[in-house]
Amino acid sequence: FSDKIEVVTPIAFVTEVRLVLLQTSGIDQVLEASQFYQINTLDDIKVTVNEMMGHQIQNKRFVIRAKRSGTHDFKSINIEQTVGGYMLAKNPSSAVDIHNPELTIRIELLHNQLTIITQKYNGLSGFPIGTQGAILSLMSGGFDSTVASYMTMKKGLKTHFIFFNLGGIAHEIGVKQVALYLWNKFGASHRVKFISISFEDVLTEIFRSTNPSYMGVTLKRLMLLASEKIANDMEIDALVTGESVAQVSSQTLRNLALIDQVTNKLILRPLATINKQEIINIANDIGIRRFAENMPEYCGVISKNPIIRGSYKRIEEISRRFNYEVLDIAVQNASTIFVYEIEDNIQ
Repeated sequence: FSDKIEVVTPIAFVTEVRLVLLQTSGIDQVLEASQFYQINTLDDIKVTVNEMMGHQIQNKRFVIRAKRSGTHDFKSINIEQTVGGYMLAKNPSSAVDIHNPELTIRIELLHNQLTIITQKYNGLSGFPIGTQGAILSLMSGGFDSTVASYMTMKKGLKTHFIFFNLGGIAHEIGVKQVALYLWNKFGASHRVKFISISFEDVLTEIFRSTNPSYMGVTLKRLMLLASEKIANDMEIDALVTGESVAQVSSQTLRNLALIDQVTNKLILRPLATINKQEIINIANDIGIRRFAENMPEYCGVISKNPIIRGSYKRIEEISRRFNYEVLDIAVQNASTIFVYEIEDNIQ
């Protein structure tokens, strides 16, 4: 299903309007156009189109594509032939090429209103935010979790953020800034929450109860468990993480299976088969690299000789030694704000 929405704006605001549209999920293409009224004849059309587009066809092969609606004494093909011939005569350095043009000039005539499409941009595509439900994103502020969150927003999922604090207030402020940037740019049409959970006591309990090689996997399992509790309260059906297969030791297929085993929630991993450089390229494109490359990474440094292919039996034995009251207290003490409140919250 597709549809066309016409946005009319003064020329002075075209750049700002274009930017908003290109950052709105659910929009496949943005066609920038100029409109003219009281256009009644082929002569009116050819002169107007040449005045607008003549400078763009210099030394290029071009073609005219026209659509016409209404009552006229000419057809669409007459518009294409007349305009193309006139522009060729007025711009002798150019050439008409109907099969392999360098530039296609698209025009539409609706009764006496002429629309000339001057630029074409690819949008985010996907669906409008909120139409596909809500999701809770485990956000560390680094490349992976941030790009994964962007991808769920782009798909039309109302993306809330949950952050597990292992690095103190400075780390939390940094992650909040990333979430605010993402929301402002791609999701400001909806109110979403930022949930912060202190995991320092949980980490201490991991060190007490867990074999060093299983600490990384255990930490991820506990993050999912805590996220599940928050998601249940928010009536959210799925979680999203930035994990990519085999990128680090906890992200082998076996270890991801061990991690997922702890929760009944659907886990989405948009980056599962994407390479690191591709993730960085997306981060560059959406403007979050400056945040992500300065974000400290805590999850990957707690394991000594981390297990690559964990054991289902061993992880169950380890999990039984953990005191889950510590996790429950951490979740109970979670702080929640709306993302739009972050700017005031971190000052």
